This record gives sequence, structure tokens and C-alpha cells, in this order.
Amino acid sequence: MAGQSKRGTQSQLDNGEQVHNGKKARAQAMPDGVVKREQQETGEAADEGQEQEEGEVSQGGGAGAMEEAQISLRFGLTLFHCRSCLLPLKPPTFKCEHGHVICGVCRNSHAQVCRGAVYSPCVEVDAFVRDAKQPCPYEEFGCKSAVVYFEAAEHQRACPWAPCSCPAPGCGFFSSPARLAGHFTGAHAWPVTEVSYGKPFRVALPPPQGWHVLVGAEDRCVFLVSACALGVGAAAAVSLVCVRANGDAADGAPQFRCRLWAEAANSKESVVVMMSMVKSSRLCGGAGAFSAADQGMFFVMPPEIMDDALGETPAVMVRIDRAGAAARSSSSRRVAE
Repeated sequence: MAGQSKRGTQSQLDNGEQVHNGKKARAQAMPDGVVKREQQETGEAADEGQEQEEGEVSQGGGAGAMEEAQISLRFGLTLFHCRSCLLPLKPPTFKCEHGHVICGVCRNSHAQVCRGAVYSPCVEVDAFVRDAKQPCPYEEFGCKSAVVYFEAAEHQRACPWAPCSCPAPGCGFFSSPARLAGHFTGAHAWPVTEVSYGKPFRVALPPPQGWHVLVGAEDRCVFLVSACALGVGAAAAVSLVCVRANGDAADGAPQFRCRLWAEAANSKESVVVMMSMVKSSRLCGGAGAFSAADQGMFFVMPPEIMDDALGETPAVMVRIDRAGAAARSSSSRRVAE
């Protein structure tokens, strides 16, 4: 009897494996869903499963526990949108007596449609809403984030991989700031300097239609120093911008302030200083449309300092500092260290 029971159990396991494989094949053939097995069972895990007693369930605990398998499915958007505000559902969600699933904050406004309705929590819907993710719209430009659906718009507004344009005349390159930095050096041979925030550094004044690229050592933010003449034989306008499509502080993007100054080579008393917040730019327009004098705030280098360079390329001193919450966070890290 014992032997027969073992054979029966083994037969059930074999049949169960066949049924499992059959289900997997059917799932892959579904027109509306594609199943992706991201985690494959190793031979070692399979052996451990065979050694378990009948009816024993593995809890997946311990340091070697595997992550839960993921699948990619296609659903109609209305399933994930609030019937009241028509925006993506934000948990906690509720359902009225008529079956309308809404955001928790929309109950008062929805009461005008379903008067006197009684709402009940949708715990099951919350589980789906919190775990439904999609690739970032800027995945092709380098962002690898899997974003929760109801947070996708917020992520898109602040994504550092949002594309910008190359400002070089006639160049149509369009990509993320991180990739633009490589393009600037590879395609245009513009000089690149890695800078540390809060420390001054010297930058040669770029020629007209030329730029000097700065890259933050801490966060790899990309900045451009540009210059243009304000008239024949006159002063030069020098600007510094942060290359990014999403630079609004309200969206969580780090903010910066800068100090630009220049001094005459033969007189330390001839100093010109400008301090301002760093403007963000997606460098739209290209084809030479980007000009230092069009950036709102720019540093004016007088001709007497430019002529005092003694045959060398005039230089401007630059210091970039983090501003606001980013500065406080950076200061806290230094204190902790």
C-alpha cells in the first residue's frame, strides 16, 4: 500500500506538471495578454521542492528568496480610470451601489451623480492599481523606470531623461541630457569639464556658436556655458543653463544658483560679478537659435577685460550651488559622513 501510495503521488505530480505546462501554453496563446516568466526555477530549487513533504508549502523566505514573477497584460484604460474625475484611479478606491469605482477623494463630487449612494472600500482594486506599472514614455532615451500607472504623469514631468535638442547650427540630434553630453564631445568636440557644486572653476570663454559643457560630479546634471557678442568690438554676453526638459521646482527637479565673474589679468580690482538662479532649457530650436543674450539672465563681460587677456582666450569664473531642498539634502549627507 505504501508503495502504491508513493506511485500514485508521483503520478499525480507528473500529471500536475503536465497540466501546468498546458496552462502555460494556453496563457502564451492568449491574444490579449503576453505572459513573461522573468524568474526561471533553477535545478536546485526544483530539487528542494521534491524533497518537501506532501502538502508542505514553501514560504520563499530567507536571503535566497526569489522575487515574484511578473506578467505584462493589456487592459482597457477605463478599468484604471475614476468614474468621477476620469483620471487614473488613486488608492484608496471606493465603489458606489451602482458599481462605479472612484478615487477616495472623489466621493463628494460623485455624490452629485449618485445621490445618497453608500460607498464600500475596493481592497482588491487597490491591489491592482498600486501594482499596475508601465514603462516610462522616455524609455527610448534611456529611462529604465517602471512607473505605477497613476503616478506616470508626475514621473514624466520630472523625468531627467526627457529629451532636449542639440543647439549646434544644422544639427538635429535630439536625446536625453546624459546622451547629449556624449554627443557634444563626439560630434562637435566641445570641451567638457566635470565640476563639483560649491567650488569655483575657470572656464575659457566659448567662441560664438560654441559651447563649454559642464557635468555635475554628484548627479551628472549637464550645463552649458555659451557666449555671444553684444556688438562689434563690444562686450560679450555669457550665460549658463541647465540642459533639461523638466526643470520646474514644483515637479521635484533639483534647483541651482550660479555665480559668474571675471577679472582683468593685470588688475585684481577690475572685477565683474553676476549671481542668479540657473535657468533650465531644452535647447529648442537648434540651428543656432540658442543664444546667450536670449536667456533672460546673462553675465556681461566688458571689452576692457576681454582685451586684457594678453593674447590668451578670455576666461570666466563659474561656481554652481545647489538651491532649496537639494542644498539641504546635500548638506545633511555631508554632516552624516
